[in-house]
Amino acid sequence: MWGAIVALLQRVVNRKMTRWIQPERALVLVSVVVCMLALLPTRWLVPWTADVGLILSVPLTPLRHGAGNMVSWVRSPSVQDAPTAETVDQLIAERNAFRGRWHAARLEKEKLERQLAQLQAAQQWGLGQEWTPRLAQVVRHNPGRSGGVLSLNIGTRQGVRAGTVAVVDGDRLVGRIAPGLSALSSVLVPLGVGDDPAQHDVQALVLSPTNEDPQQGSYSGQPIRLTPTAKSNEFVGVLERGRGVTPGDIVRLGSDPAWHTTAWGMLIGTVDRVEDIPEQPLRERIVVRRDVQPNRLYSVTLKIEKEAGVRASVSEEQAP
Repeated sequence: MWGAIVALLQRVVNRKMTRWIQPERALVLVSVVVCMLALLPTRWLVPWTADVGLILSVPLTPLRHGAGNMVSWVRSPSVQDAPTAETVDQLIAERNAFRGRWHAARLEKEKLERQLAQLQAAQQWGLGQEWTPRLAQVVRHNPGRSGGVLSLNIGTRQGVRAGTVAVVDGDRLVGRIAPGLSALSSVLVPLGVGDDPAQHDVQALVLSPTNEDPQQGSYSGQPIRLTPTAKSNEFVGVLERGRGVTPGDIVRLGSDPAWHTTAWGMLIGTVDRVEDIPEQPLRERIVVRRDVQPNRLYSVTLKIEKEAGVRASVSEEQAP
């Protein structure tokens, strides 16, 4: 009798509990309990939640240490020890050294690009079929010798001979090689410098900017004889008044027989000013400013005549 009653009560309780305890209701119940615990004062929760947290952290500690070691292995720590003064000085010295090397390499690259551009530009001017451009380095400036000659690092072995023309940027005339050169060195005498009479009386041609462009029409200019002044960068010539020469006009070397044909047409400079001559009312003085400053050059392009270049290459092949 009592056993049947107990069994009936258990069945009723299990049915009620099954109907009451469901996943949705359990989630709501847990949420309510958590909210109530969150609203309770901290001093009521610390005495018993601390012990519960320690108990729960025991099985999680190995996992936490393993995860921390994995993070340290994958990612370096963001906070490091401060470097010492010696380390900082060493890093600054290395940075400055590599920065200097980078700038030196960049300047070397720019120098090679300029040299290549000079050789390419030189081939477009003058009698390109009768000469070969060759780059020469200025190894020494001689400001006190004959007005500022330049010493170059190539000579007869490379096909250079007396009278070889030197230019920069393709068509800017610098001067020519002086006699008495050696096999591995030579002396460059700038235009208007030295005791050579041909250097002091140059046949030139004054061209207006429009005549510089071949597409503008016929090639015409005003012939003029130029003489260097006390200033090494200026030349003076005399023309009849009314020739139309104005400041800014281009002056190029004419067909001067004292110069090799590879120098004809090369740029000397520009007209700086036109002055009156009191004692000669029908004439005017033309002052030409040199386009190149030889004392600032560290490389020039020599126009090696074809025959000289061939002889030089043959002598090099025959040399032991």
